[in-house]
Amino acid sequence: MKFINPPAEPPQNVTHKTFYSQILNHEIGYNIYLPPCYKNCNEKYPVVYHLHGWTGNESSEIYPLENVCRERRAITVFANVISSEEDYLDALLQIESVLIKEMIPHIDGQYRTDATREGRALSGFSMGGNMAFYFAIKHPELFGFITAYAGTYHHLYHKGSETVGVASEKAIVLYNDMLREKRDLEENNILYLVRQNAEKIRGELNIHIHIGTADILFCDNEILRLHLSSLNIPHAYRVFEGMGHDLDKIV
Repeated sequence: MKFINPPAEPPQNVTHKTFYSQILNHEIGYNIYLPPCYKNCNEKYPVVYHLHGWTGNESSEIYPLENVCRERRAITVFANVISSEEDYLDALLQIESVLIKEMIPHIDGQYRTDATREGRALSGFSMGGNMAFYFAIKHPELFGFITAYAGTYHHLYHKGSETVGVASEKAIVLYNDMLREKRDLEENNILYLVRQNAEKIRGELNIHIHIGTADILFCDNEILRLHLSSLNIPHAYRVFEGMGHDLDKIV
């Protein structure tokens, strides 16, 4: 993955920019969508930060989400989720630092943003859905909305959790096994994090999860749904019949 990846032909109202990351010691690319009315008023706008999937970059998902951007009165930032770390958890924590300590302050400083938790949202696809959900749950004081498209959560369940490609009917068994073995008590486990911050996110964080029934990550998402429901955490769970791991079809 490269640090800077401008699109060949950006959609209307989308501009490619960069900011300097001291953490990565490099300029990092991002795309930003500004609503058509942005230039002609002094209004502050909510911001959605979108995190791409594995092997993607800041330009790889602007086209599938183009219509979504146009339908909402908000700024959308397409981040380049890049890290110098090879271990997944180390990379996740580094990306978290870049996003929260550097990118969000940069965007709030350069654009007219509603810099409140109610005015700040995360979305992501696949690996990016995983990260977006993790960051939103971990930092409920920063984010008011999260939309996860086909998130890949097994990285954040437990190293021994074999959920990829498993039939969704087995989700309840796997979930109960996780609870029985107290895997959800491990600090970096997403189940632990949800439970730890349940009071802070219940009714405060607007959660949307999209997943296709033919996606190899369907079981991943079913386990997460079971956990949210067990803790009475409101969430919208949209299931797309027959759809695989395809952002275009589950947006």
